[in-house]
Amino acid sequence: MTEKTSEWKTVSIRQELIKEIEEAIKTGRYRSISEFVSEAIRLRLEDLMRAEGIPIKKRKELLAKPELLLYTPKHTWAQITPEGNIRVGVSEYAQKHLKSIVRVLTEPIGKEINKMEPFGVAETWMFMFDLYAPVSGKIAKVNEKLKNEPNIINEDPYNEGWIVEIKPKNSLVLEEELKKLLSAREYNKWISKLEGRLRE
Repeated sequence: MTEKTSEWKTVSIRQELIKEIEEAIKTGRYRSISEFVSEAIRLRLEDLMRAEGIPIKKRKELLAKPELLLYTPKHTWAQITPEGNIRVGVSEYAQKHLKSIVRVLTEPIGKEINKMEPFGVAETWMFMFDLYAPVSGKIAKVNEKLKNEPNIINEDPYNEGWIVEIKPKNSLVLEEELKKLLSAREYNKWISKLEGRLRE
């Protein structure tokens, strides 16, 4: 085998795989091929780092990519999971303003919720903060760790501190709802506007 042939095999993608990716996008699980590939790379990197014995904390730092998430103006984020659910948590900006979270309450698994309506609350010693759903659907999972360790949200809002996973109603509704969420850049602009108002 020549070096040139070897190089070609390294970068080629089987037609069957491309079809699988296209089918995954049609179901609404991913919005684009690049999103599918990004998620696949992230999962693979996580496996490799685990195999190499890299500590959990370091893995989190390497894999935490808030810029890949979508956001609501109410400071919750959305991330598509490999199962096709929407994982939801609060942003770094929100957790900084929710110092010392003492309790997190959510609607139960199976509960129908609508986009931009509260699905739960995060409580601090001072006040309660409504948690708004970025998409419509049913609550499929609740992060059980938060029952005993709600402060995980303060420590790791984009990974271990996720709050619920929502099973979308259908791919068409999901696609429309995701389009209306904010990118990281748009969300940061929104925060800047809020900070500006607060300083005035």
